[in-house]
Amino acid sequence: MYDYSLPNGLPSGSRAVWSRLPLFPLVDGPLTPFSYSLLAEIAGRAWYQYFDRLGFDPMPRARVLRLHKGWAYINLTLSAQRDVEGAAVAPPTLRVDGQPFPICKWEKPGLLAGLKFSLAQGRIDALLKSLAGEIDEVTARAQAWYAKVAELRWTQAEVLQIMEEIEHIGVPSFLAFFAAGHNLTLAYNRLIQLSSESSGQPATATLIDAAVGDPGNGIEQTVHNELMRIGQAIADKAALRAWLTQGDLADWMQRIPDPALLVSLQTFLATHGHRCRGEGETQRPRWVDDPSPLFFAVLAAAEGHLQPIRAQPAQPDHLLETISPNRRKEAQQWLQKIEPLRRLRSQALHAFAYVLAGARRWALAAARDAMVDERLLQLDDAFFFELEQLKEMMTGEWNISSRREIQSTARKRRAEYAQWLDAQPSDLLVGESETLPVQHEPLPSFAAGFANFTTIDSLEALCAQPISAH
Repeated sequence: MYDYSLPNGLPSGSRAVWSRLPLFPLVDGPLTPFSYSLLAEIAGRAWYQYFDRLGFDPMPRARVLRLHKGWAYINLTLSAQRDVEGAAVAPPTLRVDGQPFPICKWEKPGLLAGLKFSLAQGRIDALLKSLAGEIDEVTARAQAWYAKVAELRWTQAEVLQIMEEIEHIGVPSFLAFFAAGHNLTLAYNRLIQLSSESSGQPATATLIDAAVGDPGNGIEQTVHNELMRIGQAIADKAALRAWLTQGDLADWMQRIPDPALLVSLQTFLATHGHRCRGEGETQRPRWVDDPSPLFFAVLAAAEGHLQPIRAQPAQPDHLLETISPNRRKEAQQWLQKIEPLRRLRSQALHAFAYVLAGARRWALAAARDAMVDERLLQLDDAFFFELEQLKEMMTGEWNISSRREIQSTARKRRAEYAQWLDAQPSDLLVGESETLPVQHEPLPSFAAGFANFTTIDSLEALCAQPISAH
């Protein structure tokens, strides 16, 4: 996220910078209308609460997310403006067509103003520390809510009750996810900028990741290594591997030929079953709904195609060598912030995934209700309506008298979504203009909170291959 080109130059209108990268891996593709509207509502509330807790005077109902070619983009400029006005934090700077491009206006404060703003900057660090202290409780509440949703019989009253709870329960975990990602963006961008100013060559995300190191204890590494352990335990059981290879996993709990493997998988699903690849798209089954990716991963581990993720020591020297000696202290301060933010973001995504899994169950329950009078014709039609529209169906505002309109809307949006699946949007938008990257390393790890966040994504990508490929 540094060097870009605008084929038609800077736009004459809005120059706000929007990026899809900070939402990865929560969002790794186009979103259905239900998923986007849910995410946009929660993100807007969480964004407001983050800056409100800092005392940075956020605007209510600010447009935090937008949709472009089906992908969700987050407004980087909006957050940078709050940081600049509230604490004089230097905004991220890109290089657009070879020229520096701060994503919002900023002037370095004088001595007296600097002292004032340093206190405000201290509030940012204090809030991040507070969020890290809160995340276990936030996760427990989200998990308890998800368990409650799983036990419902989905009477009309229960559908309406959960409808009112989804957004409220989702904000705390997304707040932590946003806060960590926002400050990781600042840290990585500043380190890239320091190296570029010193050596003329911006540091890569890989170099920064190596400088920070990785203790190997993120939730995504835990997922990966636990599946590794399960797979290694059956490596010498040819009959069990053959059963996994045949791929017929219907009624697997009753048919699995190994009690120890059954216990291991049930234990895994009890902790991680609410996860999946790109869980921001609620249409996708969670692992507890469709555990086939886990079976493929276990088989891949048993056959030696997966390797454990191990802790990596910090190696800052190569990065610091690219930065002028008088700027290295600042660089080290930024480096020290990254690992705790990674950990917070990993925990927050895990917590938010409970909310999304619960919301998915609610949407399917709402669909079953609407299928009774044929307003909806199939379960996944629910995901092609915005959150408020689905609420209107549940409250009777959008009733059987509008059946043709509802069915027509589902068909049109399904067709539009199919077109989005083939789109390849830019990482960044400046106003309404798409940018093109210029000779720089792709940065999915930069957006994600770095190497530990690519694990679930790469794991399911591997497992999406035909089983014979393993």
